[in-house]
Amino acid sequence: MQLSTSLSDLMAISWQTVLLSAAISLALGLFISLMYRLVTPSVNYSVAIHQTLLYVAMITSLVMLIISNQLARAFTLVGALSVIRFRTPVKDTRDASFVFLSLAAGMGTGVGLYLETAVGIAFIGAAMVAMRLSRLGMRAKGEVLVKFAIPGEAGEDGHAHRDVFDQYLKDHRLINTRTVGSGGRLELTFLVKPLRSTDLVTFSKALSSIEALDRVAVVVCDDEGLTQNVF
Repeated sequence: MQLSTSLSDLMAISWQTVLLSAAISLALGLFISLMYRLVTPSVNYSVAIHQTLLYVAMITSLVMLIISNQLARAFTLVGALSVIRFRTPVKDTRDASFVFLSLAAGMGTGVGLYLETAVGIAFIGAAMVAMRLSRLGMRAKGEVLVKFAIPGEAGEDGHAHRDVFDQYLKDHRLINTRTVGSGGRLELTFLVKPLRSTDLVTFSKALSSIEALDRVAVVVCDDEGLTQNVF
């Protein structure tokens, strides 16, 4: 009697149900991975995370089907999975939210809540994209660093770059000075605040046109840790 009951429990999930859950979880995983690609800065984007979102959604869906309402299976599964250790560092804390979202997609499809899960995933994905596009929590403009080298005997005060600074910048502050090369040249690093009308490419070209300046670099640092030399 117990054997027949166990067999009936195993056959309670049809292969059509398994394929349907896997297909829907894969579709939701693809949607989540698309959202991840849209909202993640290129410097933090990871192909491994992108593919993991697909795997997690489908595997979690199958796990939920296997567990069903069987408490014994749930405890057995927890014991089996406890031997797994994840040591991959997460570059961006937002990556973890996508993994949890993929888990939710798999759990929802695994218990048969297809429509509810799809609606929830779609809403959360749209909210993520909206936050990305609106730059929620970010400053309007990032900090701008200017670096260049000058002759060691010139010093910072009264040098030719001051005319360009006065023309293009609202404010500037020297934050670092170091000697570079064997000729005793000084590399100056400024934290600057451009005028609202300033085009940074034009500003960089103006600095580069000064013969006494070498290694001119204008770098924009935004709130996501991205840096880009504009010239």
